[in-house]
Amino acid sequence: MLHLKTESFRLALFLCLGLLLAGAVAGFAAPVIHPFGNDGPAANALPVRDASTLPVLRAAPVDISAARAEDRDREDMGLPPRFAIPEQVSVTPENSGLWEDLDGPFTMWRYRVQSPGALSLNFGFTAYRLPKYGRLAIYPVGAKAGDPRGVRVFTDRDNEEHGQLWTPVVLGDDVVIELVLPDESRHDYALELTAVNRGYRYFGEELADQLSDKSGSCNIDVVCPEGDDWRNEIPAVGVISTGGSTFCTGFLVNNTAQDGAPYFMTANHCGIRSTNAASLVVYWNFESPTCGQHGGGSLSEFSTGSVFKAGNATSDFTLVELDDPLDPAFNLSLAGWDNTSNDPQQAVAIHHPNTDEKSISFEFDPTVTTSYLGTTVPGDGTHIRVIDWDLGTTEPGSSGSPLFDQNHHVVGQLHGGYAACGNDLSDYYGRFSRSWPYLEPFLDPLSLGVSSLDTYVPGQSGLVVTPLGAFSAQGDQGGPFTPASQTYTLENKNDVELTYQVTADVSWLDISGGSGLIPAGGTATVTVSFNSQADMLVQGAYVGTLSFLNLTDGDGDTTREVHLQVGVPDLIYSFNMDVDPGWTMDAGWEFGIPQGGGGEHGSPDPVSGHTGSNVIGFNLAGDYPNDMTRQSLVSTPLDCSDLSGVSVKFWRWLGVEQPAYDHAAVAVSNDGVNFTVVWANTGTVADSDWTQVEYDISDVADGQATVYLAWTLGPTDGSYRYCGWNIDDVEIWGLNSGSGLDLSMTPHGAPVMI
Repeated sequence: MLHLKTESFRLALFLCLGLLLAGAVAGFAAPVIHPFGNDGPAANALPVRDASTLPVLRAAPVDISAARAEDRDREDMGLPPRFAIPEQVSVTPENSGLWEDLDGPFTMWRYRVQSPGALSLNFGFTAYRLPKYGRLAIYPVGAKAGDPRGVRVFTDRDNEEHGQLWTPVVLGDDVVIELVLPDESRHDYALELTAVNRGYRYFGEELADQLSDKSGSCNIDVVCPEGDDWRNEIPAVGVISTGGSTFCTGFLVNNTAQDGAPYFMTANHCGIRSTNAASLVVYWNFESPTCGQHGGGSLSEFSTGSVFKAGNATSDFTLVELDDPLDPAFNLSLAGWDNTSNDPQQAVAIHHPNTDEKSISFEFDPTVTTSYLGTTVPGDGTHIRVIDWDLGTTEPGSSGSPLFDQNHHVVGQLHGGYAACGNDLSDYYGRFSRSWPYLEPFLDPLSLGVSSLDTYVPGQSGLVVTPLGAFSAQGDQGGPFTPASQTYTLENKNDVELTYQVTADVSWLDISGGSGLIPAGGTATVTVSFNSQADMLVQGAYVGTLSFLNLTDGDGDTTREVHLQVGVPDLIYSFNMDVDPGWTMDAGWEFGIPQGGGGEHGSPDPVSGHTGSNVIGFNLAGDYPNDMTRQSLVSTPLDCSDLSGVSVKFWRWLGVEQPAYDHAAVAVSNDGVNFTVVWANTGTVADSDWTQVEYDISDVADGQATVYLAWTLGPTDGSYRYCGWNIDDVEIWGLNSGSGLDLSMTPHGAPVMI
């Protein structure tokens, strides 16, 4: 053993330990601070051996090609997606690694784990028990406190009855496991590492070469304005891993005692059972910091371990109770629910697509009751069918995520379906009402017999204003605008009355009920509407801000935006493909009549256009080739200099394998050189009918005199082949100022400016 003879180090340790003991004697409930801190490697503060000299466990590198081939089979079998491959080991501090005597009140054991090429590592300890002031840290070689790759620290507060510890991921392929024990507890602990889980898919990494593995561009980050009305529900949703290798989405769920009990639901097919519930890790608030970023989230907030409570395969749900109370610092909420069989008139999904940062999706039309993957209503009554998403979508990894109705109540969790960016296919959610007989003992512990329960936000106080989102309306110049008004509910969460006031910073809004008193626990309503000054606004987009003020003590002061769109987008350009539009085509792209060929995988090409006979497509006689480089179709320049709010719509018939192998994309440019991707396939696409899609290109196209559209196919790999692109009826929509465009119709179905 290495003995360190540093008196100042020994004195510092004893002083720190003495302060901890003094706090315990005094009886205050201050957070426990370990002598070596709670967020960094202890070895960084000690004169111990360099990590390069430590014994090494060399886990096998991951065969990524073989793993992805297995993933295809797993998807076909309905199994949850994986991000890591487990390797079974049997490592304890008594049979591996290096002990170092710190010649003070502590001793240290370390072991290094390497898996060449792994994107991340996480660990399963099926024996875990630390004594008081014991400390386990897991971190990349060379890491310091706050390292974005992850420094995971555990103590005796992580001891559980099931005796296990499963860790969150550490990003990298070379990791140190570090155990610190008080000298007197050198043989009073339990620690056995039995699983080294080697990541081969991205799970939170923010690296440039991960883009092919990211979720689809049509997903909406929860930080975007679309999520504003759902700020209470968004924190309830987390991304999970089980057994250190598979991932899904799940959510905290409220109970009638409203005591914050950490009940957590997900899908049954995500594979959590009584035998492996201890391996659950939930990552909280894994979200993009900027709207549209689809990245940049943090995995630093997490919970580990759970106890299985209930599950059912028919309605595809699992309920567990997390091992530990919810950390107040994470600002989590517990979702409300509705256990009736009513079909939602609108629906919202909050989820982690492809295990990436949290997204939100919207269905503005009524849902229906069916069997799983069925279309007959009501079928066996076990599932809710979202016929097609109006905004956003879901993806593998979204399984287990909650479906909310228009009243912000959970009505189901995602079982499966075919929805993806660029299609209008359906998703299916296991019905909460069919799961209720199993859930009731846990979610209605007071036996209240209620049919619904609202979302619970621990610690909420003061003035609470709903709805949370922006008030958005539109209409022609001169009005009327739809909707014409918005009613807000103001709730007093305090036990004394408060005085409130509501004001607007624009003159085109009127406020009714804009001031008054709200008794303790009471509510008031405020209505905001457009006035005659709004009718005088010229065409364009306008934003106003409402301020809701608690004049008593300021607790809960908040704002809401009002968005008014004056003018409705027009159809500006239309290419119906009756004649060749003369666009630039790389090898393989053709104008003409598709032949209905191909379909080695997926569906064959169509036999005609969406309207008329002709399309522009890739290899109109069949499937695209293997091992092909990227080939592009680029439009002639389109003048959008007098346009705002520009979007492109077109009809497609597309077949392409998932982006681990083959690639398809849509892009836009305002100089013909630098293109911005607005859509790329995030999974296999196998259209069997014409599908209309629309993409917002305003960031690139608004006010620009030369706008180019591009469709790309490739690169492709050497295996599966699909039919590729077929494109028809391309349209450009926007708000037209009318100052420069020739609005005459061009004959013969060529480009039409309407």
